[in-house]
Amino acid sequence: MQFTDFWIGKIQADNLPEAIDAAGLIKYLSVFTSDEQCFHIIFQWHETTLRRTNDWWFPRQELFKLIQSKVNKKGRLTETLMHCLELLDTSEKKSVTVAEDRVNIQIDILMHGGPEPLVSRRDPLGILVVEFLSNIRSTRQQEYWTSFVEHCLNAGEGNMPALKWWNRAKILVNRIDPDYFIMRMKDWVSFCQGQMMSIHAGRKHSFVDYNISYLSAINHNMLKAFIWCCAIPDNKALMDLLEAYAPWAYKKKGNAGPLSAKTGTACLYAFTCLPFSQALGRIARLRGLVRHAATLKSIDRILQSLAQKYGVPLHELDEYMVPDFGLDQQGSLRISVGELTGVYTLQHSGKPTLSWEKDGKKSGKGPAVQSAGLKDFKRLIREIDDALSANAIRLERSFLRQHPWQYTHWRAVYLEHPLMKTLANRLIWRFQNNGQHTIGYCMDGHIVDHLGKPLILGADTQVTLWHPMNEPVKTIRAWRSFLSRHHIDQPFEQVNRKIYTPSNEELADCYYSSRFACHVLNRQKFKHVITQRGWTLRQKAEHNWSYVPHITLADWDIRVNFFADTKEEDTVVTDLLNFYKDGEPLPLGDVPPVVFSEMIRDIGLFVATAGTTELHKRP
Repeated sequence: MQFTDFWIGKIQADNLPEAIDAAGLIKYLSVFTSDEQCFHIIFQWHETTLRRTNDWWFPRQELFKLIQSKVNKKGRLTETLMHCLELLDTSEKKSVTVAEDRVNIQIDILMHGGPEPLVSRRDPLGILVVEFLSNIRSTRQQEYWTSFVEHCLNAGEGNMPALKWWNRAKILVNRIDPDYFIMRMKDWVSFCQGQMMSIHAGRKHSFVDYNISYLSAINHNMLKAFIWCCAIPDNKALMDLLEAYAPWAYKKKGNAGPLSAKTGTACLYAFTCLPFSQALGRIARLRGLVRHAATLKSIDRILQSLAQKYGVPLHELDEYMVPDFGLDQQGSLRISVGELTGVYTLQHSGKPTLSWEKDGKKSGKGPAVQSAGLKDFKRLIREIDDALSANAIRLERSFLRQHPWQYTHWRAVYLEHPLMKTLANRLIWRFQNNGQHTIGYCMDGHIVDHLGKPLILGADTQVTLWHPMNEPVKTIRAWRSFLSRHHIDQPFEQVNRKIYTPSNEELADCYYSSRFACHVLNRQKFKHVITQRGWTLRQKAEHNWSYVPHITLADWDIRVNFFADTKEEDTVVTDLLNFYKDGEPLPLGDVPPVVFSEMIRDIGLFVATAGTTELHKRP
């Protein structure tokens, strides 16, 4: 055993060359050792290496193949070799990778027998699939289903399937009877949804011997592939089931993030196989439920691929995602609540109203009893109000948009959308046609100027949101008079919008603005308002509360940084503001005027909303 002594001594000295470790040991075990010596060496490796270094030092897959070859030579699994397999098993670990889980499944098959597909039997879904495959009587159907399951086990770790894998999946699914395939997918997905609901409710499943939160690693990927393939039969009931499954997958379990973000995102990919409007509607509804940053990035990548598939510019994607919440073209929503009918209306003034009807006549009182239907109605009203606020902020950001809308597209997504028309009909727009610029307002379905005269517009007309910067005082006063005369309350300041320009001190500093430096802000309010306005909050380091809020203006290729730091645990002290273009600081004098004005306005809003007091002025 001189080799073993040498090897163990090297391990204890933490100085063993990795090439000799794996290759040398495997060769030695395969040629020179009996079963008992093999167990002794693997045990020493397990006890010494595994406790002192990472799992990378313990080549489970190679050791399993070695033991498997010994079993094949003997024709049976001896008790000693079974103990060797137990050393390779990682079922009791808190987290198991796909590679480790694959070895665990191979150990299961070698020790207990089983089907050829490497389906883990360490969670309920695995047992369900294994039992299904073993009970198929038709040889042909068993071949079809086994090939399909094996293909799903090799789906990989990505959020979207590879093209080669997807094309093969279509062939395998189309070999199976469509009704039978749909029924089986419904059973498995709904079963997994029930498992998640039990976990979120705090009920423990029967697989407490295995340390898994939902599914084993390999079965988790298999379920993800099942969900992808639900899009192949083109069945609405399956898509509805996925839409019901995804919110449970995205729901957080304690502080550990979503329980199954990968299968939730798989549902969104399945939706991309639907027609554009249907796909976008389903994805938009689910995206609104997600708060986890990494998951949002995965969803955005799927949205980008969807936009690319249908040739939709990315800057127009948000406009297609606005739900109508069941509102009619008059901006009214009617919901039956018991014997009464609730009527929620978005008025032209921007102030919504809620009234009740009974038997087609107005009722002065609403329901006296709090019912489930009334709660759902109130929840829907809150969602509409939240959507109005969020889209008002998004529309306000259009002041910085450099891509004009084509008139037909603009009219469809703003003036004819039941929700967005409430905002768009209270704003002033600029129209460009054949090099001529005109300013107009939508009044009773027609675009008019400040005198009420209709404007002649065509399909080629380009539309932008009107900004008072660089406009003559006479024009601004005329539009103020128009809005006042018609009692119009704009969703955000437009005609009365303040204009900010760099001061002499800021131009002298060249790269930095200290206009809003040295303010002490409430940290929670600060975080809320900057994210609401589309800024990104990035902590400098985990051990402190230092922030660098920033926003990237893609149309201008400009990044804006607003530095901040903590004074106490619940406060933030503001610092300088600067602009970057192409990775280089941008002099304030070179910042486009509308960009400077809008960014200073944002910072002023942050300070006004989250401000508590002000420190000494910066000299």
